[in-house]
Amino acid sequence: MPLFLTEYRDSAKDTGSNFIAAGMEPSVAEQALTLTSSTQQTAVFNAQTSFVMVHAQEAACLAWGTNPSAVTTKQRMAAGETRYYGIPVNKSFKLAAILGV
Repeated sequence: MPLFLTEYRDSAKDTGSNFIAAGMEPSVAEQALTLTSSTQQTAVFNAQTSFVMVHAQEAACLAWGTNPSAVTTKQRMAAGETRYYGIPVNKSFKLAAILGV
């Protein structure tokens, strides 16, 4: 089952210009990563992406960087969980994920 990623440049604002806990649509890009028992990497995030919404259909473990490698002992997400992660803009960042235990 895949791990779904939505890349955002900006946070959304309400009518009073207050930030809300959501990305401003349309998103910059979307990716899906198939979880396996081996670490898998996404494509490089869009140069404009400043944060990523990650949704795990299954338990997963994550790693971030320019050449990340995920392991089953770090940064675990539960099945059905959604999280937001900030990333450095224009730094050729990727996400690596592995099927969680």
